[in-house]
Amino acid sequence: MSSPTQRPNVILITTDQQRWDALALNRPTTELRTPRLDELAAGGLNCTRAYTTCPVCIPARRSLLSGLHPQTHGLYGYEDGLEWEAPVSTPGLLGQAGYQTQLIGKLHLYPQRKRYGYDHMIRTESPNDRWDTEVQAVNDWARALKREGITQHVNNIGIDGNGRNARPWDMEERYHHTSWLTDQAVDFITELRDPSSPFFLHLSYWAPHPPLIPPQAYWDMYANHNTVPVLGDWAPDLPWRPGTSNTGAVGPFREDEMHEAIRGYYGLVTHIDHRIDYFLSRAFGYGSPRANEPTLIIFTSDHGEMLGDHHLWRKSLPYEASARVPFFFAWRNMDLKQGSFDGLVSLEDVAATVFDLCGVELPEQYGNELDSRSLAPALRGETCHTRDRLFGECTGVGTHNYLVEGPWKYIWFAKTNEEQLFNVLEDPDELHDCSGTHADLLPQFRTHMAEYLKDRADRTYDQSALKPCENQPPRVFWEGRS
Repeated sequence: MSSPTQRPNVILITTDQQRWDALALNRPTTELRTPRLDELAAGGLNCTRAYTTCPVCIPARRSLLSGLHPQTHGLYGYEDGLEWEAPVSTPGLLGQAGYQTQLIGKLHLYPQRKRYGYDHMIRTESPNDRWDTEVQAVNDWARALKREGITQHVNNIGIDGNGRNARPWDMEERYHHTSWLTDQAVDFITELRDPSSPFFLHLSYWAPHPPLIPPQAYWDMYANHNTVPVLGDWAPDLPWRPGTSNTGAVGPFREDEMHEAIRGYYGLVTHIDHRIDYFLSRAFGYGSPRANEPTLIIFTSDHGEMLGDHHLWRKSLPYEASARVPFFFAWRNMDLKQGSFDGLVSLEDVAATVFDLCGVELPEQYGNELDSRSLAPALRGETCHTRDRLFGECTGVGTHNYLVEGPWKYIWFAKTNEEQLFNVLEDPDELHDCSGTHADLLPQFRTHMAEYLKDRADRTYDQSALKPCENQPPRVFWEGRS
């Protein structure tokens, strides 16, 4: 192991529900503004093909914490209130190696005060104070606002935590969830860290997850945006129907409703960008005693957001908007190589990369368990091979498994045995389903998927029952709708 003075600090910044192209660098034509994040990614190593292997909060966060794929840690969809014994955790091993470890924000594991390897935690899952519930009663942000004299419920404007309704935040910007979390991170860096040891700080934002309530200035910033959801030629041609649930995952949705939803979502993302800029300037700006310390910065999100694309909303789905995420490394005072990396990357890879760069060795009993691949060779300018194919899945709306290999993404919907196939390099918006025109490719993906699922009691992958969608709307979403 390197000497303590040589080991880098690690700042892991995660957002919730930020899709891959909600980083402007990844889609330069977007109206969305993320200037500080773009600068960090462009000056660091931007991983252009990063995925979450289960695009919903809790299983994705298990993978991020432990380096384990869902098929290893055993959670394939959203299920709250489950206590979990992580066999290995990134903060836990770093703590054993002498790091000070701190979480600020969302962890979404149970019970909330369980540390999962962190020395200290500031826990707040969302801006909806659920103090009277069993699984999310802890909200340190809401408690802090109550001490400021704000006794009303902090989400009294009633914007749902999964819905499309959007409006500006109704309090001072300094009380906004994103602003408050950033202030706690500044306090940790400038006042509360142990200067005799390196630190691992996980700054975990709730946004841009709904409720879509950016501060007024960021709401106003996107008043005249022209972004509209993309619709594949396989999406159905159906009218909006009155009575469609505000939180429903399947549309079509009202055009004006989606305009407001995108406005709120973009406002939340840009607010995060500006607050990260503030955090880094306070942590490492002119005159800072920390300015010369080696520091690794990692940025990613647990999953994306469909944002109305293909008449779909929220996460959990296998499409790029839901399953592909921003993911980059930046650094200070470290001899690493900037550029982009187009290998298949997943959230699990944070663990092995951090251990590698921090000189932390896995205990022998864990050496063969991690599904994590170190990206340190790429950061050093060396040849880096992550994986030939990547498997993902999620139970829930459109329960599915997906497989990415080369330019192709293969999707299987378990409830209907339907298949889709997309060339996501040439068609990242997944506008055309190739399961009919490239049916000759399906056998190889079916073989890989059958091997992957062979020991799973919760899935029946019967190749004789498979039905390519052939660029038609998947029945799993729209059967019975007209």
